[in-house]
Amino acid sequence: MTNSVPLIQNQTPVQRGFRPEPNRDPSVAAVYATASGELVFFSGRTLSLSQRLFTECRTRYDVDLGDHRRTVELLSTPLRTRDGYHFIATVNVGFRVHDPCEIVRRNVRNALPVVYTFLGRALETVTSRFDVENPSAAEQAIRQEFANAVPLPDGITIFELTPRLRPDDATANYLRSRRDARRALDTDADQHRVELQRERQRVEREGLVQASRLNALENERQALGARGLTAADMAREHLIRHPEDTERVTTMLLEHERAMLTAQDAHTQRTTEFIKFMMDKGVVQPGQFQPFVQGAAQAYGLPGTAGAISGPGTWQQPPVLPPSGAAGPAAPATPAGPPPRERVVLEQDPKTKVWGPSDGVQPVYLLVDESTEAAPYLDNLGDGLQRLLDGLHRAADIAPAIRLSVLGFADHVAARLSMAAVDANTSAPWLTSRGLASYANAFETLYGRITPDVDGLKAQGITVRRPLVFLLAAAPPADDGIWQTPYARLTDPATHRYAPQIVACGVGGATAGLIAAVATKPQFGYVATDDADVRTAIADYWDALTRCLVTYGRTLLAGAPDLEFELPPHFHVAVPS
Repeated sequence: MTNSVPLIQNQTPVQRGFRPEPNRDPSVAAVYATASGELVFFSGRTLSLSQRLFTECRTRYDVDLGDHRRTVELLSTPLRTRDGYHFIATVNVGFRVHDPCEIVRRNVRNALPVVYTFLGRALETVTSRFDVENPSAAEQAIRQEFANAVPLPDGITIFELTPRLRPDDATANYLRSRRDARRALDTDADQHRVELQRERQRVEREGLVQASRLNALENERQALGARGLTAADMAREHLIRHPEDTERVTTMLLEHERAMLTAQDAHTQRTTEFIKFMMDKGVVQPGQFQPFVQGAAQAYGLPGTAGAISGPGTWQQPPVLPPSGAAGPAAPATPAGPPPRERVVLEQDPKTKVWGPSDGVQPVYLLVDESTEAAPYLDNLGDGLQRLLDGLHRAADIAPAIRLSVLGFADHVAARLSMAAVDANTSAPWLTSRGLASYANAFETLYGRITPDVDGLKAQGITVRRPLVFLLAAAPPADDGIWQTPYARLTDPATHRYAPQIVACGVGGATAGLIAAVATKPQFGYVATDDADVRTAIADYWDALTRCLVTYGRTLLAGAPDLEFELPPHFHVAVPS
């Protein structure tokens, strides 16, 4: 794209006499000036024969009345927003001269400063009413503002304006950080709700278990009826509620039983001595002492036993709690720890390949057409690029093996994404239309970037494969006959040690002959069929490229890298012309 649009094309002196004036183009208006500087305008036509004989006009100005269209990216004058941030505007503008006399009077030699200065002021008047997070509404307001032709006092009319707004880089980074923070807060809030629900469910389950225990205990008490509680009964009920006291309660119960048996032995000994004394004195007979023993035991609160007089009974430790199968729940006699955890052995799937630096990485360059001819498809190009990044991010097994760089080319080359692996932080870059397609600039830029990129990867101790370039073109070269020289230097392995393989695809105005000449192998050149919808073909290309890179990455990890770019739908192999 040139940096000027000259409106006064010629300035010539008027010759009197019969000599005819030069003919004018239909899109050019003739404006005359007298010696005193007064402008004379005959609706754009030139002087007639009679007017040339007697005219006072001394100078003729030829003013361009044709339509002009340009794409401008307002980088140096970003547009202020309502919340204090800035938009970068890319504007497709159409303009023409409506008052050629005013052009001559103001000596407007170049239309671009007039148009761009007006756009900077007029667009900021609109964008200052919107927040930076609402570029769509600001774009719609600008379209409404310029729905009708806008005449400028300089004699120029703006008859068409299509804006595209995006935050500047600093604002975009800030908004991305704030969006990530909001997502983190939302994730934390969701996790908090999940944890609260789990805690409620745990408390509810514990309540049900406790209620069941209490109900069982109540049923047991009702079943016991009026029977008094023994020491073992009391110990059992306490351990149901407090199993952590098992050792202490067991010790106390054993000591209680020992004390009871010691008392019983002493009672039996004293009773035996007493009965023997009475028998020796003839007071009682041998068959008369049993009722006496039982009555004495009951009076002392001790269990009576048959055969007590035969001597002190031998003590055996009674069970602390009822045996298995007895009525009522049983508590453990000794502290029981948790059951031993079953050992889990994890084995790596032998088919799974984990990437390592020795497997190598594949540098991949995406050359995307951003010329004026590709402008109608910028949204489709951006959407497809986002799908490609999403596909590589989802293929986590090959993500470290692919290092991606995105370059947009038109009248110059813009680095949209520097060489890096695709991860969760990788977002699709902006694509901007800005002039004619210079293939020479594209190949020169590639030549200058590949060597530093590859050397940088090698410095990390990584094996680097031969670079791959995927070119998607929509326009013919504006530098035909020139681009072939830098292309040859880029792809010649004899002079360029990192000469890349190039897979070229063409849509729109990119011809089969061009694509066949750019592709480094015949099977690497494809063009859309004549009946294909360009937007559909672009979507098919990105889908095919995503599958190609994922498949290639897996063959690379398998140790046998093989590049196969399948023919997308609505494409055919480019045949040299």
